[in-house]
Amino acid sequence: MSKSEGNIVDPVAVINEWGVDAFRFYVVRELDIGADGNWTDAGFKSRYNSELANGLGNLLNRSISMLRKYRNGYVPNQSNVLAGDAQKAISETRRLLMENKLQAALLAIWSLVNRANQYVEQTAPFKLAKDPAKAGQLDDALYNLAEVCRILAVLLWPFLPLTASKIFLQLGLPGTADKFTLSQWGGLAPGHSIGAPVPLFPKKEE
Repeated sequence: MSKSEGNIVDPVAVINEWGVDAFRFYVVRELDIGADGNWTDAGFKSRYNSELANGLGNLLNRSISMLRKYRNGYVPNQSNVLAGDAQKAISETRRLLMENKLQAALLAIWSLVNRANQYVEQTAPFKLAKDPAKAGQLDDALYNLAEVCRILAVLLWPFLPLTASKIFLQLGLPGTADKFTLSQWGGLAPGHSIGAPVPLFPKKEE
């Protein structure tokens, strides 16, 4: 709101149209604690589409879809290619949360989202799947992507609890992602059966 201009943003209207987790994300992402922030409808839509729909949502959708398509929905043997990246994000997120730096913690989490999406482009699982000789490389890629999605659910739970629960559900995991100890690498067991992909954040037109 602006006291001088008399304008406001109605949070209930935003939540009804975009969902409460999208609202929570934008508030933390754009409006840091202790400083004035700038809310714009255009900025909200842009972050929703680029960071939530295309970033996090697309990562989960691709990861689960490829695992179902190429491995019948079963998690392959553990691979640790992205374990170091995940641990860095986990440690940084925990430190920043302990310091009550919520915006910075969310950015640390998104660094892992971006790294995993970059990993998809680098490994190109859809190309690996065409060559039986590269089945091991495909297994590595599929495990790393699915495990990163699981860890992201845990890290995001304080910010986006409904979304975190949806990620766990799509990964076929019981319970909730509400304990930080669950963020350690290797939580997805080989042979675990995942669920079906459902868009986390349906794409909105600009």
